[in-house]
Amino acid sequence: MNKKFKALLMTISCILILSVIQTIPAFILKPIGAKELKGKNVIIYYQTKDEKGAKEVYQVLENTVGEIREKLEFNSIKPTKVYLYGNQKSLWIRKYGLITTLGAPEWYVDDNKGDKVLIVSPYVNIKGHNHDSILSAATHELVHTINYQINPKLSYWNDNGVANFLAKQSPPQGFTKYNSIPTIDDMKSENQKRFGDIGGYQYSYTYIEFLNNAYGWNKVLELINGKKTYTEIFSKSEHDIYNEWLEFLKVKWGVPKV
Repeated sequence: MNKKFKALLMTISCILILSVIQTIPAFILKPIGAKELKGKNVIIYYQTKDEKGAKEVYQVLENTVGEIREKLEFNSIKPTKVYLYGNQKSLWIRKYGLITTLGAPEWYVDDNKGDKVLIVSPYVNIKGHNHDSILSAATHELVHTINYQINPKLSYWNDNGVANFLAKQSPPQGFTKYNSIPTIDDMKSENQKRFGDIGGYQYSYTYIEFLNNAYGWNKVLELINGKKTYTEIFSKSEHDIYNEWLEFLKVKWGVPKV
């Protein structure tokens, strides 16, 4: 075996080892020494020091899961698993691995892994968030877990729009002055950072709000399901619906120009 081949083999081996080390935390979702709070609808895993926050998240979700499942016409008796962490880094590495210790968005306090919720304690001190916003984020992520089970290919835009809408995370008046109205191409992007940068959380809420007001919740459910096109659901093209949404933004949310 020549030296070049040995060096190549060593490099590949190192890369594979580092990849395994990097991803291991993403497969171990439970916090170290996790306790369990189990109800009919949710199971919370948390550390003793975070018990107060865990109980509050548990109460919020236990009381809302049934309503949200009914709203999404999702029939399941399986409890939703929720993993609660005492700091952001613990959440970050469970989602993406150790690489996130090099940097992750400061606002990133919640996520989901398929049908499982990941969230920080509502008592973690985080810039841009408070106790109530984190509790609201727990409901948001709960919706994501159900959307995933209904249609794992649901677009990032519609998935978040529905989650925002059902979690009652209505944007503040005047939010449109901070970001231009997303284009259809923006709405089709699956990039989380781009979505956040264009004000996607606020705008996607108004998109689902518009569809619900104009066409009814049954049509939103058909969109979530993903088995029909826009034309089949609304008898209009996606561009037509987009243009109607622009008018809705002008009337309901005071966008000066569309």
